[in-house]
Amino acid sequence: MWKLGTLSVAPFDWFEASYFYYRPADLVWKDGDGIAGHDLDKGFNVKFSYQPSLSFMPRFAVGFDDLAGTGYFSREYLVSTYDFNHFKFSLGAGWGKYNTGKGISNPLGIISDRFRDRSTIDRSYGGTLSIGQWFTGDVSLFGGIEWFIPYGRGLKFKLERDPFNYFDFSAGFREDASFSRRKSDSNYNFGFSFPIKKYGFIDISYIKGNTLNLTLTLGATFNDKLVKKKKFEPKISNGFNNKISFYDDLLFNLNQNKILLQTASLKELQKINELDIAIINGVYSSPIRYSSYASYIASKVAENHDLDINKINVTNMVLGMETNKISYLRKDVDSLTKKPPIELVQKRTELKPGNKKDYLSKEFKPKVVFPAVFQSISPNLVSHIGNPQRFYYGGIVLQYESEVQFSRSFTLTSNLKFNLSDNFQDTLTGPGSDFLPHVRTDLMEYLKSSDKYVSRMQLDYLWSPKKEFYAKVSAGIFEMMYGGIGTEVLYKPFDSKLMVGLEVFKVKKRAFDQKFNFLDYETTTGHINFNYNFERFGLIANLSFGKYLAKDKGYTLDLSRRTKSGFRAGIFFTRTNVSAAEFGEGSFDKGFYFKIPFNLFSKEYTQQSFNFKLSPLTRDGGAKLTHDKRLIDLINNATYYEINRGWNGFLD
Repeated sequence: MWKLGTLSVAPFDWFEASYFYYRPADLVWKDGDGIAGHDLDKGFNVKFSYQPSLSFMPRFAVGFDDLAGTGYFSREYLVSTYDFNHFKFSLGAGWGKYNTGKGISNPLGIISDRFRDRSTIDRSYGGTLSIGQWFTGDVSLFGGIEWFIPYGRGLKFKLERDPFNYFDFSAGFREDASFSRRKSDSNYNFGFSFPIKKYGFIDISYIKGNTLNLTLTLGATFNDKLVKKKKFEPKISNGFNNKISFYDDLLFNLNQNKILLQTASLKELQKINELDIAIINGVYSSPIRYSSYASYIASKVAENHDLDINKINVTNMVLGMETNKISYLRKDVDSLTKKPPIELVQKRTELKPGNKKDYLSKEFKPKVVFPAVFQSISPNLVSHIGNPQRFYYGGIVLQYESEVQFSRSFTLTSNLKFNLSDNFQDTLTGPGSDFLPHVRTDLMEYLKSSDKYVSRMQLDYLWSPKKEFYAKVSAGIFEMMYGGIGTEVLYKPFDSKLMVGLEVFKVKKRAFDQKFNFLDYETTTGHINFNYNFERFGLIANLSFGKYLAKDKGYTLDLSRRTKSGFRAGIFFTRTNVSAAEFGEGSFDKGFYFKIPFNLFSKEYTQQSFNFKLSPLTRDGGAKLTHDKRLIDLINNATYYEINRGWNGFLD
């Protein structure tokens, strides 16, 4: 049995990227245990598509498979697709592994002789783009039809011509390995596709003229929330009858709706009565949503106290730092049923940056008792994906998380884990580089060396030294493998799409049991980060330069797409002064990640999310330190552009 898993993401209509993980039944892992079926190959595929504006024109796509990998599946293709009412027809030309020796001469040879033959490239380490091979060698034609069966409730019949070379992509094998299961009796495949509502398909097909194939495809569109949220209907108690003060009543009503009031002040400016409130929000992601909720509640409390207020200014705070200030006219937020047109609300609302500790100058300051302790116990998954011996290693732990706030700005965050069950003992550590210190390749030793361990115990002090500047000093255990001290500074101008950050940490490698002992290895690591928000496309680019954990120096480029729902998907790669031979298999560090907000699936609002990051190989080169409360993640609603994209949450 052959197993092929693919994870795909399409951040744009015109771009799709996927990561595949392949286990053949008849090949032997070149550097492994010599057992057939233990070979694993990994790689990336990308596809670019174009839809002409003319309706009668077909869609076009160009694709590159096994990009920057071992190249055993390397192929390029051009394809066009015609869409009819119940019918699709595709026709394309493929190079590389599409060519079985029965193709036609490459028409691109007219442009240059280099396109006529496909050269052999040394892929000892993989990870190279091999641009010189693209679209070279003979060409094979492929294509297919897709028929939507009438009254079949989405059932489709598919027929394709696939000349893919099933034989020539082995990573090393024994002389007695059997290839009978690879024999192709036909280049034509056919099958049926059954829809699973709107979340995927089950395909049953007959391929190569001799093999039954089963494919399960699951997916979702994360442009908007998938579950309808409850309507905003705040609990508002009329404290006026109890003769309590307006500020106390405001404090009570905001708090009972999960918006924590920090300070407040009533003032009169140029005969306009204004209310200033500073809040902490731990539930909502959109600043427009939580500031409009807070303003509505404040308006109703003021109404109960017969106060004439014209304007409500809401300052949002994160760990003692002001991140933004949003000012509404009261008439725009005093009704949930008769809301003015959103265009008028946008025009009349003021968006401003936070201003250091301006909130402390307000009249009403509720007393906060410190230290404040927040804690939880829950089961959690611990996993490692990408090991060449097995696709997934994992376990279940009981996790204790706590945060002790000594003040608004001074916190201790801890994460303790107690192992319940795992299969980490079944794998080996490494292999590590012979040229670099083992800063990451010892990962499996940490995963299997202790049943009770400290994942994090980090002390942080955060402050805003001046407007639009944020700073952090940290000490303690930052992650599974490292602890130490460090600092981080972020400059995030309110009216700019560019922000600049600097982080420097002196760290020491922890003992494998993840208690409080350390090994001899230590280093200073740091980076300067440039982050730019291409607002029009929802694209975020982050370029960092610096020194990595293995003392190598270089840069990391990270490109990601964020949708209005908060879903984010990205790719990254790192190049340092480490050669491909020193780095080892993979040549350089690369991978992808995505973030799925729980908001998409919950009826209640939450800031929690599911984060997934995958590097095909765990290597020592290009390795970065992981630490909690990164300013670039923490200060995420501090610019005009970040705030302005959330108007769909106004009183919603």
